[in-house]
Amino acid sequence: MQKPRLIYYNDAHHFHGKRIEPPASIHMLQWPVDEVAGTGVDLLVLGLGYGDVYFHDSKVGRVIGQKKEVWENYIDWRIMRMVEEAAKLDTDQVREVTRRGRELGMKVFPSLKVQDVGQPGGQRCGLLKWEQGKEVCLGVVGRNEWAYDFALESVRENKLTLIREILSDYEADGIELDFMFGDAYCKPDETDAASILSEYMSQVRSTAREIGAQQDREIPVMVRVCLEREDNLAMGLDVEAWLADGSVDFVVGQDKRVLGDTQPMPEWLPVAANAAGGAAYYRPPRRVYDERTGLPSIEMTRALSQTLDKGGYAGLYHGYMRWPFSDEEYRFLREAAFPEVTRRKPKRYYLQPREGVEGEPTTTPERQLPVALEEGKTERLGIWVADDVDGARADGEMRKPILTLRFSFFCIDDDVEFRFNGRVLAWEDAEITDERGLTMATKLAGGMNIQAPLSMSAHWFRFRLERDEVRRGENTVEVECHTKDGRAGFTRSLNGVEILMRYRDMERPEGLGIDRVEPGGG
Repeated sequence: MQKPRLIYYNDAHHFHGKRIEPPASIHMLQWPVDEVAGTGVDLLVLGLGYGDVYFHDSKVGRVIGQKKEVWENYIDWRIMRMVEEAAKLDTDQVREVTRRGRELGMKVFPSLKVQDVGQPGGQRCGLLKWEQGKEVCLGVVGRNEWAYDFALESVRENKLTLIREILSDYEADGIELDFMFGDAYCKPDETDAASILSEYMSQVRSTAREIGAQQDREIPVMVRVCLEREDNLAMGLDVEAWLADGSVDFVVGQDKRVLGDTQPMPEWLPVAANAAGGAAYYRPPRRVYDERTGLPSIEMTRALSQTLDKGGYAGLYHGYMRWPFSDEEYRFLREAAFPEVTRRKPKRYYLQPREGVEGEPTTTPERQLPVALEEGKTERLGIWVADDVDGARADGEMRKPILTLRFSFFCIDDDVEFRFNGRVLAWEDAEITDERGLTMATKLAGGMNIQAPLSMSAHWFRFRLERDEVRRGENTVEVECHTKDGRAGFTRSLNGVEILMRYRDMERPEGLGIDRVEPGGG
């Protein structure tokens, strides 16, 4: 199979099953394919139900509706009704999505959540755990008490049977194994965890080859794992070994951070994938810390795509976009597959603040923001730009880039000096704006924390840089606080750095417009 350029994930739950008002129709069952048809998406990944309970007519796994008759949760009731109505039509969700994919020439990989922590007897508990209970579980106090123990052959075989069903009975184009719904696969004292899981992946590969030979086709195997190498190894996931021995074709590195940025991503993943003839993909966080948008804008996505392309990644793995799609989402789905065509379109490269609970050690120590201004101290920050700036300058197509520095509670009477790649940026050359009561557009879910304010008094310093100043690679921003106004005892903090790259692109003339209207807005 040709390496995909843009992979889109539909979890089959939030963005399909629960959206269908009974009764389900064939058209609605095929919607995950139809909504991305004609875009840059060349691989659709479809979730296989809940963790261990499925929405297709499985003969080996528990199907939603089995062992439960009364539904307290409205959404789960709707999904049950989708499954029920599909059965009346002698079909199911997975069958219709894979069938529609073949009709429209789009590859479809069902996605199997490898781990599950649901308790026996629960709504989302699978048959194996329902019947055998703690005998097949890790039994670790806390989250992993009811997680499956993959040191057991019965657990591994249970998942292999489900893979066989999907690849054989449904003739899916490939399979994704999603390791991101668990953080443990063997007991803590299991010293052979990596070997066990590597052998398991070898069995998955053998299963795919066996079925592929029967059906006269090649069946790719994809895994979704942590972006950070050490996090995978801590779980016994030796991804580099899986790639080297041919167990895996495509690997997706999922970024566990709350906020996404445009800076270089870990290179171990594309290095290992490319060396093995495979392909590595990046799944970004959904949110950004910004006053204009809570989700990455198209200019931010373009910058990320350039960074990934230069870093050896084959492309993006995306999902959970605002639904139903509007022109904004479709623009992303078209452009994200082809970073080549956006090389001279506007892009925003930016830094994001550290994450974690304020006052506690950060969960993202690699991040440089925020920085509090201290008298007599210079703060140096690196911001990476992936654009081919030399080529654009040689062609005379570079416009002046714009550097934006955002401060919280800045004191305009302080003596502060700014430098970019060593050149002093004069205050009189800056466009300075301020907002006393700024609320950031970022919306955090439960358990998410960032170490920067969501509301503040803010100042922006915007500088038009010279065309020859921005480098391809790391650029240096320096903020030196010479003196502070002694009467202002509050903390001044830099919490945003952005470089807007601008080119002589073919664009429509500027006109008057309106902001996007959110669904349900009045």
